[in-house]
Amino acid sequence: MSSNAPIAITGATGFLGLHIAQKLKMDGRPLRALVRSQSRAKALKELGAELVFGDLGNKSALADLVENCACVVHVAGAIKARTSQELIAINGGGTANLVSACAKISPNIRMVHISSITAREPQLSAYAASKASSEQAAKAHNGPLVIIRPNAVYGPGDRETLQVFKVAQGPVQPLFNQPDARIAMIHVDDAARAVVELCKSNYVTGLFEISDERTGGYGWKEITHTAIGAVNGKPRLFPVSAGMLKIAGVVSEFFGGFRSDPPIFTTGKVREILHGDWAVQTDLQIPENIWQPSINLEQGFDDAVNWYKEQGWLR
Repeated sequence: MSSNAPIAITGATGFLGLHIAQKLKMDGRPLRALVRSQSRAKALKELGAELVFGDLGNKSALADLVENCACVVHVAGAIKARTSQELIAINGGGTANLVSACAKISPNIRMVHISSITAREPQLSAYAASKASSEQAAKAHNGPLVIIRPNAVYGPGDRETLQVFKVAQGPVQPLFNQPDARIAMIHVDDAARAVVELCKSNYVTGLFEISDERTGGYGWKEITHTAIGAVNGKPRLFPVSAGMLKIAGVVSEFFGGFRSDPPIFTTGKVREILHGDWAVQTDLQIPENIWQPSINLEQGFDDAVNWYKEQGWLR
């Protein structure tokens, strides 16, 4: 396949997907993106991406997406749904549809599938099970396959991590009372760079977990203090026990049943939080000659907060 062949991407209108698209464009690669509507594709148009309209359930659109492409980066997926079956249908079934399209149209295409660190513990939540299902579906791909498991991705444009900084600005900050818990973190720019490097056909295939330089992860206390420092807040930590967290998850899930938009904070999410072992496995790291992270947690949080303030998302 020519080096000028496009890179196809799903989920490019989302947080991580858009950063990946921007990095691919900076790397000089033509882009072809699967999008659901014109209204969501403004930034991709500005990047000069060729747009294919459809979703992961549209087999014709998926065929058009991957035709004559050098690589397909699969980012699209759901983080919440009404039922576990719906999540698996989207994340597992959508990946299976993409793999099927590749088999028919471009069987030797390189696939870079963005999964989640939670896929290694599918029993914890519906989301984790759906990401494990998506990995299993991706493994049916006949061409070169890379599976990337990011952990907590944060940075400019992320609305989920924004809540962390809003809480850090508050009069008190909850601190999960798990001193031994470890969570690997990665800035979105580093995550996007890793994906771009692994799109290149002369590099390795396989399963990788990515984080910043602290592959062993961070404790909740350090994350909380770093967030407070980034917003120039005053630390007034309020310990939150596992029992309190479980009750909060039940309450959120119950009241979420009355809303049109399902909640992200559920009993399954609580189990993910309480699992506590989200460090990167050393045998699954990307070789250093291919990619290394460059942004630590303090730098990354400062960068995110500055962006949020510029956008008016934080005061």
